[in-house]
Amino acid sequence: MSSRVPAARAEFGNLVPAGVGNEAPAPAGRQAEAPAEARRQARATPEDRGPRDGAPTGRGRKKVWLWVALLAFSPACVGVATWAALAWNGSYPTVAPLVPRGWQPVAGVYASFSVPKNWSFQSSLSDSQGDVYYSGSGGAAAQSVTEARRPPAPGRKVPAVVANYLGGSYTVTSVAPYRLHNAERSWEYRFSLPRHEEALGILAWARKTRSEVWLVVMPASATTERVLSTLTLAA
Repeated sequence: MSSRVPAARAEFGNLVPAGVGNEAPAPAGRQAEAPAEARRQARATPEDRGPRDGAPTGRGRKKVWLWVALLAFSPACVGVATWAALAWNGSYPTVAPLVPRGWQPVAGVYASFSVPKNWSFQSSLSDSQGDVYYSGSGGAAAQSVTEARRPPAPGRKVPAVVANYLGGSYTVTSVAPYRLHNAERSWEYRFSLPRHEEALGILAWARKTRSEVWLVVMPASATTERVLSTLTLAA
């Protein structure tokens, strides 16, 4: 508990001699340090009060807010916020896909699909920006959704994220028009992979949501073809 200053005290910016008022003299042991403390308190404004005065300094508060802003916009926090927004639907349109018996839906922003119930989510190949990967017995499926104000042009090359899903080494063997509800344009892809395997894919563009959607499945089989058939775009 701090004692009053014996030599002088601050009052509305003026120094008043000790002994004025009802103040009691300070213990002798604090006579030497009291004047310096008195001068510090006399000069201090409410914004400059330090931790010992019960509140952070003005400069300290700025540092705190800078740290809060830095943490709030760090990739981890942004990722968590994005996933929370998706979970709460926010302002992003989501859609429920067709779910065959024994399967599970993979809900997403602007596009969804379904996979067998024994397939599991692979977090190392997924992110909060619209890329999701599921795999299990019999195959795997990966979806990528990006903003696209104009329709894409089908070709022999695919986006880097899709190429990564295909294992990095692939050859586009065929591209054909594909009919998909709520897609203004869409195409069906067939890929050749190493070890004589094939993969299938759908590229779709939705004008209303201005989104480009890729769904690729591997290897080509009755199960993965059924996964493709469940692709559903938001209206």
